[in-house]
Amino acid sequence: MCDHRGVNHATRARAVEGIARLSKAELDLATLFVEMNRLVARALPSDGACWHTVDPATLVETGYFVQDMPPPDAHVAKFAYLSGDFNSLIKLARGPRHSGVLSAATGGQLERSLRYRELLAPKDIQGELRASLVVEGQAWGCFSLFRMAPADFTEVDQDFAHDLSSLLGRGLRAAGIRARTTGHPVTLWPGLVLLDENLRVESVTEPARTWLEELGHLGMSGRDALPFALLAAAERARGPEGSASARALGVSGRWVQVHASPMAGAPKRIAVILQAAPSPSLAPLISATYGLTARERELTELVLQGCGTHEIAERLFISPHTVQAHLKSIFAKTGVHSRRELVGRVFAP
Repeated sequence: MCDHRGVNHATRARAVEGIARLSKAELDLATLFVEMNRLVARALPSDGACWHTVDPATLVETGYFVQDMPPPDAHVAKFAYLSGDFNSLIKLARGPRHSGVLSAATGGQLERSLRYRELLAPKDIQGELRASLVVEGQAWGCFSLFRMAPADFTEVDQDFAHDLSSLLGRGLRAAGIRARTTGHPVTLWPGLVLLDENLRVESVTEPARTWLEELGHLGMSGRDALPFALLAAAERARGPEGSASARALGVSGRWVQVHASPMAGAPKRIAVILQAAPSPSLAPLISATYGLTARERELTELVLQGCGTHEIAERLFISPHTVQAHLKSIFAKTGVHSRRELVGRVFAP
């Protein structure tokens, strides 16, 4: 059991300084998770931790890192991220406060949470602190910290986790830029994975095997858990919206599109399409990764469509001079010097 006593302001200040440096450290995602977890653990000691990257557009969990916790599986996907449960990561991402302590949210009645009953109580976990890692209104990841009974997290811990939200989110956002390398050939066909009502594989096409490997899957045996991005999207597809989609970084650095939908006439069975994420779907993601404002993203989209300065000005109801000012800011943030370079930065590896 962790010893969470004696964490003072100086310790937390040093943790904040270390986390602030991470976004500039040019670490790969796996190393970044390890370092983030190490620094957060100094300021918020816990008995276990689970971190996720998320697609900022759909808030579907894509990658993960765990410490002293089992890897997330289909059971976790079913109960851990329910939008209607207390402190759901979607609510934390979209709300004014991006962190929450489960005991406080439930008024001290932890049994009110389905997540607690199914996942935490069986492991004798009483304290849970969650945070969505939000930068400029978009969530790039999340974490959950756990303490064994009778320990719990405090309101001060919750406030500190909220303060860390944007710092940690900036690190994950920056990692999205560095991870863009070439992966499988663009000619690789989409693949189909058909899951039964227990999210076990019923059938899989040959191209899907390659895409599963790209998402970190080592084989098709029942003992090898499916990629969590696939499980999370499949579980979301069982919800009210009836489908779910996410863009996940593969092991080669290539973006993979994961789309899940229920089978007609059998809503508990889920079909998952895996394919290369098309460039148009990546453009908003990459634009957000570089920290462009909403107006700059609009303008970038028009540049990518081949629009000239005057056409952009007319569409956005701004002056050509303002267009040029926005372009100057966009060039500075993305590290390019021309529109042609901007197109290459967004679309090319």
